[in-house]
Amino acid sequence: MKRREFLKLAALSPAALLGSSCMRTSPVRRVIVLGIDGMDPFLLRSFINEGVMPNAARMMGSGNLNRLGTSNPPQSPVAWSNFITGYGPEVHGIFDFIHRDPSSRVPYLSTSRVIGPDRIISISDWRLPLSGAKVELLRKGEPFWNSLTDEGIPVTLVKLPVDFPPDSGKARILSGLGTPDMRGSQGSFTFFTDDARSITDSTSGGIVVPVRDYGDNCYVCTIKGPENSMRAGNPVMEVETKVWVDRDADALRIDIQGERIVLAAGEWSRWVRMRFDAIPHISSVSAIGRFFVKEITPRLKLYLTPLNIDPLNPALPISEPSTFSSDLARDLGPFYTQGFPEDTKALSRGILSDEEYLQQAWIVLQERLDLFHHELSRFREGMLFFYFSSLDLNIHMFYRVLDPNSPLHASTSPRFKGAVRELYRQIDNVIGDALSARDENTEVIVISDHGFAPFNRAFNLNTWLAEEGYANITSPHARNQDMFAAIDWASTSAYGLGLNCLYINREDREENGAVPPEQVPDLLLRLKQDLEAVTDPSTGRHVIANAYITSDFYPGPLPSFAPDMIIGYARGYRSSWETTLGSYPDEVITDNLDPWSGTHCIDPCAVPGILPSTRRPVLPDPNLMDMGKSIASLFNIPVLPAGGRNIFNTSDS
Repeated sequence: MKRREFLKLAALSPAALLGSSCMRTSPVRRVIVLGIDGMDPFLLRSFINEGVMPNAARMMGSGNLNRLGTSNPPQSPVAWSNFITGYGPEVHGIFDFIHRDPSSRVPYLSTSRVIGPDRIISISDWRLPLSGAKVELLRKGEPFWNSLTDEGIPVTLVKLPVDFPPDSGKARILSGLGTPDMRGSQGSFTFFTDDARSITDSTSGGIVVPVRDYGDNCYVCTIKGPENSMRAGNPVMEVETKVWVDRDADALRIDIQGERIVLAAGEWSRWVRMRFDAIPHISSVSAIGRFFVKEITPRLKLYLTPLNIDPLNPALPISEPSTFSSDLARDLGPFYTQGFPEDTKALSRGILSDEEYLQQAWIVLQERLDLFHHELSRFREGMLFFYFSSLDLNIHMFYRVLDPNSPLHASTSPRFKGAVRELYRQIDNVIGDALSARDENTEVIVISDHGFAPFNRAFNLNTWLAEEGYANITSPHARNQDMFAAIDWASTSAYGLGLNCLYINREDREENGAVPPEQVPDLLLRLKQDLEAVTDPSTGRHVIANAYITSDFYPGPLPSFAPDMIIGYARGYRSSWETTLGSYPDEVITDNLDPWSGTHCIDPCAVPGILPSTRRPVLPDPNLMDMGKSIASLFNIPVLPAGGRNIFNTSDS
């Protein structure tokens, strides 16, 4: 015999084992796959040479470090979708973090969307659903592990990227990258302060809430939660919190829904559960958050993490089966559920300092380690996939300490290089734990989806397009506004949106499109030539390594939302943040002064991933699309997944 939610808010010696693995070809009973987002082959080699990563060194055996080909573009949603399906974006449909509606150019998250209820009854200002709302996964293609579960092989995937909501099926899944917070964003903090004028950065990622002392050292802080779809106009649900300050003790007390939390300056709270009422006494949703007391004297500065979906009582589907997340929360306590748990935006905006940000990052990592050890301890057979985000998000923020050419290198304390080293050391400990759980019927595979490169200079793609005559700015006062507010579509032939994507303003596709279909091929060839010729006047270096015409790189039918060109930036460069949402700053190339100083959203040849494995590949140049078939082949099942090659056995490729 084979071993085989509704949306709640309608509103051993590793060295010896490794030596024997090269000779074994019999099927295995267990495969442990560690998905280490952003583990870079160059940094890995450097830390191995420093003696920081003995377990990774042991997996490499004679010193051969298998690099793993990434996706084009090398963005995490694209790369992990390649891994999951065995195919590229022409099949799974993920080309960038951001896609756009081809006719209106309105951007949307590429990985999932919420679809409201089909039928609603209105009573006064109440809107009561007669059918359930749904969350839809936009990634297409069949996951490779279906070939395993169809044969009765157990599969568990913890913090799986690009799988929100989780695929229904026979695997146990806890969703990771792509899982929103309770406000529907990818992470929106709240910062309460009576010194709001000191926060001059008003960019995205969170809200600054001015508060004042109403007497008796008491501040009333209103926490904004999700929208209430059961009320006309979808008003935001709120929870009122009182904060009592004792400046002599440099401490405060938070009173929230019957709970009292006492914290000193510089202290983080435990997870705090909050209830938001959609219909008082009838329908509510739960969220969790953690407070951090940045300062009490002379001014109150109180940070609240993004409101995470409560794993014990999830308002959105984050696991399959739906009880998986609640079982974990009962065993381990609450944990971060949002896809981007490290609050990089709070660091970029100056809400958290480098030191304070790292405190939060270590909380995230410790929770992830607890989850890993919990699942590893009860792993008996089948495949266990476990995903770690800590290297990716933290190297994004601290590449500046590794790179002397970073504009922020001199102003960043050298001691934070030790933090990067320690992150790699912790991941090496994870590899060691997996190896310790290995026996003669177990293989361990470590995968990273891409490597890393410096992000020192930002390229304003849309500004360049305007300067070169590919776009026409008719409203100079609106240059810095998002969504192409500055341009005239009737005389614009190309535009950039997202991190690596360029689109032709086609007559037959875009509203007010300007380019006839028959002119598109020649226009793309001209753009490719011009873009690859761009040099940075400050350095003399080429900014773009390759401008890929999408239909040439991915032959065959492409979805209507696919970009017409994928920009492969040269090492040291990346699209500006302004490019991602369609604005036109004055300068084409500028220094990147954001702590987000490392990138992988460049040319894929510059940022390969890595593939340490106890089973040695026999095919050269493995890539992410090969991994599903290769992992499945280790179990010797009769029918392997369709995509990719079997890098462990040439006869099955």
